[in-house]
Amino acid sequence: MPPCHQAGIPAAPDTAPPSVGLLASASRHGLFVLGTLSFAVGAVGLVLPLLPTTIFWIVAAWAWSKSCPRLQHWLYGLPGVGLHVRAWIEDGTISRRGKHFALGGLAFGLAVTTFALHDNATILAVAGLPQFAAACFVATRPEATPPTA
Repeated sequence: MPPCHQAGIPAAPDTAPPSVGLLASASRHGLFVLGTLSFAVGAVGLVLPLLPTTIFWIVAAWAWSKSCPRLQHWLYGLPGVGLHVRAWIEDGTISRRGKHFALGGLAFGLAVTTFALHDNATILAVAGLPQFAAACFVATRPEATPPTA
């Protein structure tokens, strides 16, 4: 049974060779597990200040879109974050407030990295360049209209 079997909906007739069906089933189950683990890590990020939540929930929404659309829609319905995850998945947009939080967090992380590694420029560059690249990426994404319920 697929990870997201919906009662009352008949299964599609299986006309593919058994090996193809097995591969598709394994992929679907793997994506379901990836989505579940990503959601769990994001949930832990709600209480641990340095662990991000939204990026893990974006991965969960993507994985569940391929394996269990019902859970993807459930995630979209979560108050506070669901609309932002949906805007990113469907439109590639970030709200202005979301950009401010993301850029603020990246700036804070870069400041801490600079403070901790100021003696070694090479390690500082290796640690700081991905943060700077991520900030540039976030800053250049289109802005979403403010989400409404």
